[in-house]
Amino acid sequence: MKAPVFRGPLLTAACAALACVSVVNAQPAATGPWAKAPALPTGCYLDGDPFSAQLEASLTAVQNDHSKQSDINTQIDQQVKDIGNTDPMELARRMQEAMMNDPQAARQYLENTQTLGQQVQTELPEASEKAQQVEAEEKALVARYQAALAKSHAPGDARWTALKKKMGIAPDSLGPGELGVPDWAWQEWGVILKERDAGDRATCAVWWATTGPMHAYMKHYKDYQIQERIPQHRKYIDEPRLKNYEMMSIPATGYKSTAEYEAVDKYLQLAGRLFGERVYRPRCTNDRCE
Repeated sequence: MKAPVFRGPLLTAACAALACVSVVNAQPAATGPWAKAPALPTGCYLDGDPFSAQLEASLTAVQNDHSKQSDINTQIDQQVKDIGNTDPMELARRMQEAMMNDPQAARQYLENTQTLGQQVQTELPEASEKAQQVEAEEKALVARYQAALAKSHAPGDARWTALKKKMGIAPDSLGPGELGVPDWAWQEWGVILKERDAGDRATCAVWWATTGPMHAYMKHYKDYQIQERIPQHRKYIDEPRLKNYEMMSIPATGYKSTAEYEAVDKYLQLAGRLFGERVYRPRCTNDRCE
């Protein structure tokens, strides 16, 4: 998650009027690992928002559940490996027995295995390309947000450039200084910071609202995981594995796909990256600017 960057003190009354405090958005009821994902925030600022702590707790819980289920699945899979290591002929014997007990099901199993192998050659490269596309969309989204935020600071930046020139201070200065700064310069500096805060609020109203681009991308990413990545995992990993256990007469009690855990893990990490892009806090309060 992006490290907070100091931006200034507490919320302004104007920000409060724009509902810049964190408000959770309405979400449909979720089940399984998705139920552990916290509602996405709509607040403008990182400071004072409990979302980061909620996100960390959710990610830890999902990863713990994922680890536990992976251990169970590994124990089941180890039974097949143990048979192969101690008596390789036993696997062949079990397969032959399954074919004799139900020749039609065995033929179907072999045909499905062959078909799946053919599909892998075409579908997995496409899936890899789609994953890269989704990752590129995230980077482009963040770049657009950062550009919008920088654009919103343009009026304040222009005043700051003029002030630096008037005061004769270095172009890369971050502020007027600490000693010997005249009152008129401090007053102008306060106006500059307020204009930057106004830009932050205007950008926030567009980008971090429930109907904004960040929430839209989170929904897009969740849909992508649910509609594409999770079914692919089940198709190419879980279903063949379970069928193999059946053919080998290996009890698969307790086996469960880890696809959802992996999807929610990625979703939560994405939320951390995106919502960590928010401004840390306003530069000005009703009383002062810093």
